[in-house]
Amino acid sequence: MTSTRRKPTAALKTITLGSLLDFKLATRDHLVAPWLRQCESAMLWADSGQGKTMLALSLALAVAGGGELLGWSATTPRKVLYVDGEMHIGDLQERLALLAGAVTGCDLEAARRNLTVLSRQHQHGDVTFPDLAKEEGRNCILQEARRVSAELVILDNFSTLAEVSDENEASAMSPVLAFLLRLKQDERACILVHHSNKSGEAFRGSSKLAATFEVIIGLKRTDGSRATSGTNFTLEWTKYRGQPTAATRAFEASFTSTDGPPRWTCRAALSEEISVLLEAVESCAYGSQNAVAEALAWDKTKVSKVKNKAMAAGKITRERWEMCLAASAEGAGEGVAQDF
Repeated sequence: MTSTRRKPTAALKTITLGSLLDFKLATRDHLVAPWLRQCESAMLWADSGQGKTMLALSLALAVAGGGELLGWSATTPRKVLYVDGEMHIGDLQERLALLAGAVTGCDLEAARRNLTVLSRQHQHGDVTFPDLAKEEGRNCILQEARRVSAELVILDNFSTLAEVSDENEASAMSPVLAFLLRLKQDERACILVHHSNKSGEAFRGSSKLAATFEVIIGLKRTDGSRATSGTNFTLEWTKYRGQPTAATRAFEASFTSTDGPPRWTCRAALSEEISVLLEAVESCAYGSQNAVAEALAWDKTKVSKVKNKAMAAGKITRERWEMCLAASAEGAGEGVAQDF
């Protein structure tokens, strides 16, 4: 009769307040500045076909090769493991080749060395691909991350990598949540790509999944009148634990490769522009729309368009708009300037 021995587990560590306050902790560098540091996790959610994989692959290239993307920067090339659950390896090859040219300053040779892809569609038909809902699947991906020394693991996407009974059930999220926390313990950052719910206003499934993330980013459809050809979305920060900056405001992004070299471009989201405009108007510091336009460095037409959008959305009434302009004009001893 043979006996089986359990593999010893590491003991739990505790630390006193005094030791904790005196402890010299290493600085956690940004993998993607300013919103993702070493050992942190983020969720990127969107509806199907909204551009989440295009953005996730671009982030993988930026981190692996060092580069800039949509106002974010990855200054030092680092090891990345990209786990894909559904795309054909040929499609991945095509997209990565295309997107590499759109990441400013990316060292392609460094990216070729640093980015490792684990793709379901690249496996032999007899191979069982890792399932994040099962312990052996989680262990497999963790071991692969350790093998390639990945500082960032990108999981694309939840639905194809985790066979859970019901995404809306909090208990079904527990295995995946435990894995995300385990990656942090193992000093690896993670980006989980996920689908939106039916409304397109939040990620799909139980809210329990949100607990571990420092950052949750949602990609929504861009207003049709502002969309361009190619990939378009409005990026919103639905959770962000860091200090807000200009780089972490809502913005509209687009990727195109049809009329020149491939490129990502971005501009302030309409919701952000409305907020900026209303803050200026409701400060009662400007007596006319011309003055508002000059203060914001916008042209007159843009002020009118954003104002009309704000009124249509119920953010401000015409009466309040005129009252705020009048308050400034009266304070300066001026007549109220007419809207253009």
